[in-house]
Amino acid sequence: MDPGQRRRPTARAARLSVLLLANLAAVFLLVRSLTGGDGEVEAGDVQVAEMVSSETLAAAAPVSAPVVEAVAEPVPDPGDVELARRLEGQVASAVARAAERSGGKVTAANTVVALHVLDPGSGRVLVARQSDRALRPASALKLVTSAAALVSLGPDGAFETSFESAAPIEGGVLRGDLVVRAGGDPFYDPDARGAVAQLYAPALRALRDAGIAAIEGDLVLDEGSYLEPGPAPGWPSADQHWQEHCALAGGFSANAGCLTAVVEAGRAGEGARSEVRPRNHGLERVGSVRTVGAKARLDIAVGATEARATLRGEIPSSVKDWSSRFAHPDPVALFGSSFMGALEREGIDLRGVVRRERGVPAARRLALLSTPLARVLAPINQESNNAAADQLFLALGAARGGAGTREGGRRAVAAALAELGVPDDGLVQVDGSGLSRDDRVTARQLATLLGAVLAEEPSLREPFVDSLPRAGRSGSLAGRMREAPALDRVRAKTGWIEGASALAGYVDAAGGRRLCFAILVDYPRVSGLNTHCWKPMQDAICAELATWSPAGGRVR
Repeated sequence: MDPGQRRRPTARAARLSVLLLANLAAVFLLVRSLTGGDGEVEAGDVQVAEMVSSETLAAAAPVSAPVVEAVAEPVPDPGDVELARRLEGQVASAVARAAERSGGKVTAANTVVALHVLDPGSGRVLVARQSDRALRPASALKLVTSAAALVSLGPDGAFETSFESAAPIEGGVLRGDLVVRAGGDPFYDPDARGAVAQLYAPALRALRDAGIAAIEGDLVLDEGSYLEPGPAPGWPSADQHWQEHCALAGGFSANAGCLTAVVEAGRAGEGARSEVRPRNHGLERVGSVRTVGAKARLDIAVGATEARATLRGEIPSSVKDWSSRFAHPDPVALFGSSFMGALEREGIDLRGVVRRERGVPAARRLALLSTPLARVLAPINQESNNAAADQLFLALGAARGGAGTREGGRRAVAAALAELGVPDDGLVQVDGSGLSRDDRVTARQLATLLGAVLAEEPSLREPFVDSLPRAGRSGSLAGRMREAPALDRVRAKTGWIEGASALAGYVDAAGGRRLCFAILVDYPRVSGLNTHCWKPMQDAICAELATWSPAGGRVR
């Protein structure tokens, strides 16, 4: 039982002071209740228990003393003891493997494995192992971000990017600026391999329908209350910032803040077809790719600075198609360049430049791009796209937290958790993705959140559950738990940064119940442990949960 739920017996001590020796069984029940059923007693509780016992014995001496019947406290539910024993065995085995693999650097003393398993159908906590320890959740934090956004904005919520102008349209020319108001949209299609023009198409059509063939002024990007793009506190070092997982977020973005390199091999000895997308990304392209022999090694380098995008190297003729994503240095600039290029391809002449502003007065709306929130849930939870999650976090802050900043996002998430009835004690949220090493959450919070979402209406619950990877089938779990009993029974979010591993989600147990679980591991930063120790442990725990039955024992 949670120590916070233990009831101190001060009032009961006074009543028990007149018990006879024959009532010592009731005293035992009281002391048992103090331990939470697990033999662990807090220091303050030990003193109270000793006081009750000594006073009881002293009062028991006179045989003629009146007998006062004790009303025993309810014995706390210890959970499923047998399930806890089996899961404890999986934890112990994983820690032992980690100790061996790390040459003793990892021990039970410097490793924390927190585990919380909830049966929302009955409300029982089946297993609670260090589940109130606030630990780094890594990408499992995306569960908090996406659930909070669904609750706050509703299943019909959307990113909205408005196109406005106070200028008249005369003879097909907008006689002034076209103002675009930030909505936090990542403008990301995971199936488009970096292309974004199709996402802009509804706005382009609306501008054409308004009779605009040319814009005399500038394309003004109003960033509103959104923060200036930059790394969050606790992010990886600067030498990683070019990589996809460190892509930045802001009021505007495109392709979730990334560039996508696409290469198609030709004949050996000839140049390969290579492209950096989105088109009109605003950087100078440098480098080329050559096709080499079929058995040669794939050797392609990518990267971006404030001025240049690099794509160079060699591709074997046997590799017909290859692509890779890498971070653009400024997502706002990427949106501006790519949208300007889309205007040109639509036949709308922008005569001015792209300009960034804040607080431009509202004007007549000419077009609106509305991207359903549900469209980004799969990239966030299936692919674990960090920038998309951070965009959602900022957009949630702008809509419900007072500003499109990290602090605004935190306020909005706290309000959503309160609405769901999930305590936020110990929660520290620096970003929406879990990339920051400063993020903290407890296993109890994650499992409780998952249970709270299950209690919501289907229009909210189903998009959330469907967005999670399926064991052995999709997303980051496609290669895990590919055999019974966990295959197809687990929907969960993975998470990993150096020194932290996580898995949290749902298990459809063979006994007919859907369980909520969260596993958080904090360990010394030794390479290879997540793959060889913590992931197998998480998978084994899920396999145990998949065979659980409320009647006891295992069901296959």
